[in-house]
Amino acid sequence: MSMLAAQLQAQVDSLLLEQGAFAPLELLFATGRLLPADYEAWRRREVRVLDEVLMGCRESIREELEHSTAHARALGLKEERQELDSQVADPAGAAPRISDDPRLAALLASRYVPAQSAPQMDLFFDNPVVALTTGIAAALADANAPEATRLLDALYTKEPNHPDLPAFDRLLESLERVRRPVTDARELLESITAITPSARRLLGARARDLLVPQWRRMAEAARALPYSPQQPMLHASYAWTQAQDWEQARTSVLAEPQWWRHAALGLRLVESSLRRRRRAEGLSAWLQLCWQTPAEAAEAVEKLRWSEIHSLWQRFLDSEEALAAQDFPAWLLLHEPALARAVPADLPLGTSPAEEHYRLVHRWLSARAAGAEAQDLALRKQLKERQPALFACLLRSLAR
Repeated sequence: MSMLAAQLQAQVDSLLLEQGAFAPLELLFATGRLLPADYEAWRRREVRVLDEVLMGCRESIREELEHSTAHARALGLKEERQELDSQVADPAGAAPRISDDPRLAALLASRYVPAQSAPQMDLFFDNPVVALTTGIAAALADANAPEATRLLDALYTKEPNHPDLPAFDRLLESLERVRRPVTDARELLESITAITPSARRLLGARARDLLVPQWRRMAEAARALPYSPQQPMLHASYAWTQAQDWEQARTSVLAEPQWWRHAALGLRLVESSLRRRRRAEGLSAWLQLCWQTPAEAAEAVEKLRWSEIHSLWQRFLDSEEALAAQDFPAWLLLHEPALARAVPADLPLGTSPAEEHYRLVHRWLSARAAGAEAQDLALRKQLKERQPALFACLLRSLAR
């Protein structure tokens, strides 16, 4: 199985675990192929066809989705159609266009659920309470406060002791709060964080439609706030990651002086880079973390399990040499020499031994590529004296 196929299957498994179902549309968000802001613009009919704002080759995207849906079917999931609604009615009554490619349009309008979770349709639609809760969830996701209020009032009348009434009230209040100016970014962060579990439980995959505008509002409110290690979430970069606006997340991290000294900021930059398929950029940020916050980097790779970095890290841990996390950058260059053309030799900003080892390896690779034999041998000798374990890795790389 190719690395890409394994990554896609891992994404499907993760979405299934998180949402209880798998939708190809959600995979586009998870892989950075579709930004929530662009999706919202399409729902407002500001974008003619959804696939116009997809990032990457349409054929490649279709192949990725086909591979993912094949994996979903292999897991025993049942395919069903899901409607991708517009927030703005078309005068001619036309549905919003997904793609001019029929196969891609069909893929994006599908959803895969466990067979046993498929509702018994007659019971489902004949139950007025279920119909009301479904309608409230849809109205909240569509940011239709009047309709959500009307249906919620009906639910209070029909089922005054319904356990979800308080949660629906809080979600409706958050929807109405979006229209008011932000007076306290900290209070707004606490509010969004508090409603997120209820939104995900009651709205499912469409929780994103309710939460993303609020996270964008939070990001704007926190734009001028400096990063605080004591309050790592009270920073624009955190809100942008929650809104899945990866370019803005990158910009807000890089705007922070000495971001590389803070693991939370570095991890957000790594995620932003990988979501935008900027591998070299993401690895460069990861290398900085290995030097500046090695303990946090080692913990994060196991906790977050980014497949792009996790496989490399596992190979590093399985290597014969006993190396510390700080020497992962130099080890990576020795195991992937072509990376030296994408990450600069002067990437480290400090003078720690591990950073010096990285510079030595980087310069050695350049000398070897240029056929500078004297410099090649001199740099090998320096590495052998300073870090014998890395020198052993170097020798093994020559034998490959």
